[in-house]
Amino acid sequence: MTKTDRQDQDLARRRRIARAAFELFARSGLEAISAAEIARAAYVSRTNLYRYYPSKLHMLLAHFELTVEETRQAALRRLAEGRSPQTIWSGVAARMADLGVRYHHLVGAVASAALTRQGAGREPEALERPQTALGALVMPVLLSMQRRGELREGVDLRVLSDLVVDSCLLALLQGQHRTPEEVQRDWEDRLSLLLSGALRSGRELVWSP
Repeated sequence: MTKTDRQDQDLARRRRIARAAFELFARSGLEAISAAEIARAAYVSRTNLYRYYPSKLHMLLAHFELTVEETRQAALRRLAEGRSPQTIWSGVAARMADLGVRYHHLVGAVASAALTRQGAGREPEALERPQTALGALVMPVLLSMQRRGELREGVDLRVLSDLVVDSCLLALLQGQHRTPEEVQRDWEDRLSLLLSGALRSGRELVWSP
């Protein structure tokens, strides 16, 4: 087996563990599931389980990253087709709202962990991963707006991206007691407020009805 084959095998196993863990978490919650149950569902030993992921939080974050990456790839395809950034924002907002409501007991935990940077016992690298994944999703849309001349000169896209990501995480936290449509409108309102100071004079962010 070549080095590339081993890397592909490891990646496939990591994804299988993350997906198996998420399916269990989605049904019963993060705390109720044991490592033995995850190992059994993923067809790996407990030793291998911890070789790939040091904690259940890491497994949950890994699945979150996969979901966000799928959303990012879809957004990139739509941008390449010439779709407007506003259309992409609407799609991203709808996707995040759906996740926030459907998996509020899990996504809320991810958002809370990411936003609570000083939490006792938190793994620093785990805290950064939701922001990193969402930042990779947000930045191409901001770059598209910049290329289209929709943003003011001198706007710091990195700072703006971080603000948008934190806004998205806060919107996800709203999912427990709201409908997807309500969460989506909330995030769109937050996004409109954030981008209002970055848009060129005469430009506005118009959401599809």
